[in-house]
Amino acid sequence: MWHTPDCPQWAVMQIGWEAGSRCIKEQDAWAKDVFPAACERLKQAAAAVPSGTPAQPFVDALTELVQAQADTTGFVVLHRWVEILGRHFLPQLPDPNHTTE
Repeated sequence: MWHTPDCPQWAVMQIGWEAGSRCIKEQDAWAKDVFPAACERLKQAAAAVPSGTPAQPFVDALTELVQAQADTTGFVVLHRWVEILGRHFLPQLPDPNHTTE
């Protein structure tokens, strides 16, 4: 679809794009400002969880994932998720003492 420079529909679309861009920039600035404090609260809550509980692997994985996010300027990429989750949730390996005949 083509629009002339004086097309009202084109002007409305540009206004929408600019407003959306401004909103995203504001959200990003807000998140960068509050993220460190939220990370600290998570670490404090994780430290309060008694070790050895069934929730421990979940707490450790979440804490490490949040730290990985804090260490990057973008998103934690999928292979980092797999590495982190693999450390806390080991795959079920076959039992070498169990044989079937």
